[in-house]
Amino acid sequence: MKKYISIAMLVGALTFTSGCGAEISKVAEEHSQIVMSSIENKAEAKTMAVEKPNVEQLSTDLIDRIVQETDANYKVKQFQSIEEVEQHLQKVASKELSSQIADVYFNEREGGLYLVPTELFPWVNTDKPYELDQISEFEYKLTQSNQSDLYGNYTIDIDFIYENNNWIIKNFEIK
Repeated sequence: MKKYISIAMLVGALTFTSGCGAEISKVAEEHSQIVMSSIENKAEAKTMAVEKPNVEQLSTDLIDRIVQETDANYKVKQFQSIEEVEQHLQKVASKELSSQIADVYFNEREGGLYLVPTELFPWVNTDKPYELDQISEFEYKLTQSNQSDLYGNYTIDIDFIYENNNWIIKNFEIK
């Protein structure tokens, strides 16, 4: 009788551990695949060279996204809210910069979005020379001294960062 109980316990233990072993093997295999995928992605990221930003296109795109078609009362035709404008700007600018620009140039009122009638800030003149300095692999700074009738002499610094596989304008400063 003891023999039969011992054999039954042994068979039960083998059945139990073999089931666990299969489950542990499956978990280990999935973990190995995740680790290998991570290693491959990191290796691929290191071998991918990030091209420098197209600063002229990004600078022009930002201004083009701020200037909106409006009706006679400055009601914006394409967007209904400041949040929509911010999302539109975030295709070429950081979240923080997009929010700052939207707060200055747009107002929500009377069930719509309105452009504030004002002059745009002084901006880079892509027809004139500028300096583009690489700060890191993922950051560049454009500097240009300029002059306009409205703003006089000024220097603009624009910071570009590589974020989510795209170059965007992080911020800018007018001096």
